[in-house]
Amino acid sequence: MKPLISVIIPAFGIAEELPGIVGDLLGQPFQFFEILIVLEDGDDDTISLARDLAKSDERIKTLMRSGKGVSAARNAGIEAASGEYIVFSDGDDRVSRGYLGTLIATIATPSKEVKSKGFARIPVELGISGYDISDNGEVIGETCESGIRVIDQEDFLCRLFLMENYQGYVWNKIFKKSIIDKYGLRFDEDCYYREDQLFVLEYALHCSSIRYNPARTYHYQVRKGSATDQLSGDDGVIGLDVLERQMTMCLAFSRMRKLLKKHEDPQWFLEQVYVFYALECFYRMRLVEDRGYFRDSYFRRIAREVCSIDYYPLDEWEEEQLMAMKEYEKTGILKENNEVQ
Repeated sequence: MKPLISVIIPAFGIAEELPGIVGDLLGQPFQFFEILIVLEDGDDDTISLARDLAKSDERIKTLMRSGKGVSAARNAGIEAASGEYIVFSDGDDRVSRGYLGTLIATIATPSKEVKSKGFARIPVELGISGYDISDNGEVIGETCESGIRVIDQEDFLCRLFLMENYQGYVWNKIFKKSIIDKYGLRFDEDCYYREDQLFVLEYALHCSSIRYNPARTYHYQVRKGSATDQLSGDDGVIGLDVLERQMTMCLAFSRMRKLLKKHEDPQWFLEQVYVFYALECFYRMRLVEDRGYFRDSYFRRIAREVCSIDYYPLDEWEEEQLMAMKEYEKTGILKENNEVQ
């Protein structure tokens, strides 16, 4: 039987964690799904484990990605998916028993008209559930809305950059594959951070209504060495390779800004977040010993765009960063943080 949902799991360096999420998925009361574990060459432990898991249940399939990174993995999964709906889960997280059932209930069109209090159930193109964030077994963050709601596209686009419940993670959402295929939507493999938010935004531009269920069925696990964890670095210091990946966050914001040209309010919210994170990246760039490395970087174009945004610095630190960024944009000279008066 053709699966209703394709669950796509990028898997690299998570041999110890992968059985957890796969076991959670196989234990779902909702059973009409396939699991696509997307692997990468060179990760022999994860590859071996994933293939053993695939032997235990015919719904589990493994495939190799054509490029490196989570975006390439998710794109490979999209290409191979046979389900009507697509769910993206991370291989080092955990989900509740109601994860897939809750998501499918947010988006699937009932076989017959369902009415509540005299109103027909509103069809939607994107479904969202709540989530929590855990570090060493302790919940350190969670979504907090209390009721199921349907929102329109413009409302969602604003909340995408404003409220924790709606931000651009893909793992607490369910997508229609027909929309992804119709518009050729894929993850941007140039972006290492915020690539998921960019994908959600591109998808949402083809939605009229979105349903949110506050049930916290996805449990994000903070893991040492993960992409998010690397942003903090050791003692606040990050390597140049990590900094270069972090800078792609601004590239994603720039591309999202262009997509929102016809959406004034969401674009304003995006721009405020864009400037904030661009200033953080810029500050870290100025800590690098070889600052000439960034003279011809694409970040000069980012700096030009950021400096053109109508933004009011929140404190002296932001004001100083903006001043230095304007000089860098014009000259390509990147001064140390203590060199700008």
